[in-house]
Order: sequence, then structure tokens, then C-alpha cells
Amino acid sequence: MRFLLGLFLALLSVALSLSAWSQQRTGSARLALVIANADYTIGSTLPASTVTDAGNLATELRHSGFEVELKKNLGRQEMQSAIDALTNRISPGASVLLYFSGFGVQVDRRSYLFPINANSYNESDVRKDGISVDSVLTELQRKGAKVKILILDAARRSPFERRFRPSAEGLAAVNAPENTLALYSSVPGKISERSGTSGVFMSELIKAIRFASGATSASVTAEDLFNRLKIDVYSASSGEQAPWVSSSLVEAFYFSTQNIAPRARPDQATVTPAAKQPLKENVPLSYQNEIEVADGDHFRECASCPEMVVVPSGDYLMGAPDSEPERADNELPQHRVKIPQRFAVGKLMVTREEFDKFVKETDYDPGDKCWTREGDADRERTGRSYRNPGFDQDGTHPVVCINWDDAKAYVAWLSKKTGKLYRLPSESEWEYVARAGTTTPFWWGSSISPDNANYDYTSTYGSGGSKGEIRGKTVPADMFKANAWGLYQVGGNAFEWVEDCWNDTYDHDEPSDDGVRIAENWTRRSEADAHAGGCSRHVRRGGAWSAPAKWLRSAYRDQRPTRIRAANTGLRVARTLNQSP
Repeated sequence: MRFLLGLFLALLSVALSLSAWSQQRTGSARLALVIANADYTIGSTLPASTVTDAGNLATELRHSGFEVELKKNLGRQEMQSAIDALTNRISPGASVLLYFSGFGVQVDRRSYLFPINANSYNESDVRKDGISVDSVLTELQRKGAKVKILILDAARRSPFERRFRPSAEGLAAVNAPENTLALYSSVPGKISERSGTSGVFMSELIKAIRFASGATSASVTAEDLFNRLKIDVYSASSGEQAPWVSSSLVEAFYFSTQNIAPRARPDQATVTPAAKQPLKENVPLSYQNEIEVADGDHFRECASCPEMVVVPSGDYLMGAPDSEPERADNELPQHRVKIPQRFAVGKLMVTREEFDKFVKETDYDPGDKCWTREGDADRERTGRSYRNPGFDQDGTHPVVCINWDDAKAYVAWLSKKTGKLYRLPSESEWEYVARAGTTTPFWWGSSISPDNANYDYTSTYGSGGSKGEIRGKTVPADMFKANAWGLYQVGGNAFEWVEDCWNDTYDHDEPSDDGVRIAENWTRRSEADAHAGGCSRHVRRGGAWSAPAKWLRSAYRDQRPTRIRAANTGLRVARTLNQSP
């Protein structure tokens, strides 16, 4: 009798497990909202295939058990109402998919989706006209959605962005809540264009979901499917388009509704904890790698990519205290900044050899004019570029004669090459990693000498410092000692571009986190300083071979016109990391 009772209970447990698992694969808990915006009232319209593709996707999602709402050409109020209707239908444990095709843009590292009646002239208008992707995901999470799937085909050059930016910046990486799977048609920070009557991305996406919904592929997870889709799109577009996948899923999701046997749960079988995946040199990090990397870990994702160092989250006081000698007004007021998520930053400044690989691979035009110091005269000279900055260099030196647009083009290339989000650091991130937990004027202390960095040795700062002869040129990027977080030359050798527009004090929208100040606020020197989009000057940090000692302080701030190249200015890259669920 005990045997029969035990057998009955075991069978009942298996039946309940299969029932619950089967319910996860049925339409009762699957909701989808598919939005296609093509007929914009201002500026460009998108091809009719934008709407057709969305309809085909909706059909495949219905075959996968989703209850689908298909919406076309929505204004701001209609778009918000459609999203509200979706969230109001969510019951706890539901799986929810949101697809959008149309124009989108990023502002302060957050993505906004445009309704057809948008008419934005600046970043403030974008926040008002657009729908915030992060806000939608937060609401899905709040309503109890268990699995959230986001698919965005919106990384296009919009007619609105042209009004306030000289170049397109694509979408921002999503700040995804737990159990979210995101798929972008292009890597963050990069735009893509449709070609023909059906875009490559949509064509491959529809085929992929159709494949995953079949009985023969019922065991293919959505995450595996999307990762395979990246490769298929890249191949089908001859390397012109590289989709991006980000996942915080803590359980597998399947597009198929076929009732195949589920994998054993950890409480139903003896499970050996997975070992930490080793980091492979010159290979992009897997999702598992990204959530497992520890603070201080190093990685390189391609043979021509910079070596990166993982830095921790935390907080610090940004700017100079009142007691710091020779501080400037633009370093005030000192204020606390929180860096909410760990990220990676270049161990070295980008070297001339690394930048040269980018130029050769993309046939990029680095220009033939650069501000140089020759014969004690600083002026813009023709025939000068990163290849010939007015002094001798080899491939190990930091690349210089780079303007802000060049720096942005380089990080976009890295993003496309790796399928990961490479970018310039924000100004608050830069000072955070330069200080590496210190509060003194320099990370090594309160004074400076020629043994610490490469700068104008005829100047001094602090007691105990010494003088010397100025080198008048850069030195190898790994010369001198690294700071506590393993970063070389965050002070001296060459200035480093950051993402932020110039603001002449921290009183103007002072950063309280790792965000970027995307609008400038300063007293213009002349009408010639005017620049489309209100961001004619960007911040550069760190000091240089030509700079006096006080300019190497961690709090020191400087700026230059966006399109000016100088023989004392280069870049260091940052990379966004997936976070542990």
C-alpha cells in the first residue's frame, strides 16, 4: 500500500510539473503588442514594408500562442493607450512581448520611441514626444510580467535627430529588469537602414520565430534563437548589420508551445554548480561571462580591440574641494555622484596601432589638419594627422590628433565588430575611474614629479614636487605606474575625450550618477562658436604632455570644439556590461 501511495504521489508531482510547464508554453499567459509606425507626419516616412513586416511577425507570434494586438501608425496618445491596454491585461506570471518598428533615438543613455506625430527639436522635446523604453519595461515588471521580451527595429537616422545632432547615435542599451530578453536590430549607438521591400533583420526574425515554433525545434530557447539570429543577420547583410542581444533571463523561454519533456528542475535532480566560464582572449564575452566577471578582471574581445578592465559600482565626491590649491570655478561645486552599475574601461588609452587598424579596416578619413606645437608655436597645420602629429611616435603611444567625431566613429566600429556596447565614458565615470577611490588632487597623492606622469616638467604642483625638461611629445601608453584599479595614464600624456557636452560649472544640471550631460551651458566666446544642436564643445580630461602640472589633477576639466584635432588629445573607451540578475 505504501508503495502504491508513493507511486501515486510521484505521478501526481510529475503531472503537476508538466501542467505548469505546459501552461507556460500556451497562449493563456502570453501577450504581445506589435507596433509599426511608418507614416510620420514630419520629415521622412518609412517603407510600406515596415507595416507589412509587422503584420507577418504578428501572425508568427499567434502561431506561438501569443494573444497579439497589432497597431499601425500611432500618434502619441494612441501609442500610450496601446501600451496601457497591454499592461492592464497582464496577470502575474504572464509572458509579455513588445515589438516596435519606426524611428527611435537615445537621450542621456535612455531610448525613446517616436509616435508618428512627433516633432522634436531638442532632447527635451524627445522626452516629451517619445515613449521611454525603460519606463515601459519598469511598468511591465510592476504589473507582474514574469518574462519580458523586447524587440526594437528603430535604430534609424530620424528626421528629428538631424535637428539637434550632427550625427546619429542610435539607441541606448536597455536598463532591463530581471527576466528580460532584449533584441535590437543594431548594436546600441549604431544605426542601420532597411534595403529592398523587406529588411534583412525582419526577414530573418520572422524565419527564426517560425522555425522555433515548430515541433522539431521545440527545445530551442528564445535566448539561443536570438543569439543565432545575430549571426544570420550579419551574414545575410554581408557584415553591414549586427543585431544586439541582452538578457537577464533567469529561466528558459520557448516560442514553441509543443509539450516536449521539460528539463529537470534543480530540486528534482542532483545539480553540480556550473564552474565560472573562462574568459577567452580575442572573443566577445558571452552573457554568462559578463555577469560572472569580477571587479579587476581583464578581457579583450578581438585581436584589434583594446584591453578592458572591469571597474566596480560605487560613489564618490566629484569636483574639487574648496581647500584644493589652484582649483578652477568650473570644478565646483563638489558633489556626490553614484555610479550604479559596474562597467569596463580601457586599461590604456587607445593606441596609435589600435586606431590605425580601425582606419584601415573601414577606410576612415582621419583628416589632414591638426593643432600641433612646433617651434614653440601652437597652431593648426596642414599635413598633420594621427600618422604625423608633429613628433615621433610608434604604435604603443596613445593615438592623438583625434577629434570627438573620430572618437565616436572608433567606438561605433568596436560595437559593430564585437556586437557589444563600446562607448566613450561619461565625465562622471571618467573622474570616478581616474580617482580609483582616492580623494587627493592626483590618484598618487597631493604633489607631482616627473616620475609620476608625462606633462610639462617646467611646472610644479604641491610641496615635494620637482621640475625637469619637457619631453614635448607622447610616451608609450603603459609607461609609469597604473592606479589602484589598473588603469594607466589617467593623468598626463594625452587628454581624453568623454561623452559630455561642455558646461562651465556643475551648477548646470550637475551629474548625480553616470549619466551624460547632452546640452551645453556656457558663455559663448563668439558667434563662430555656434554649433548645430547646442553642443559645439565636448569635455576632455586628464591633462597631457604639453599641460602644466595642475591640469593633471583628477578634478581638472577642459574642453575643445567637437571637430578640432590636437596633438595632445586622444581617447579611452568604456564598455557597458550586462549586470547580474
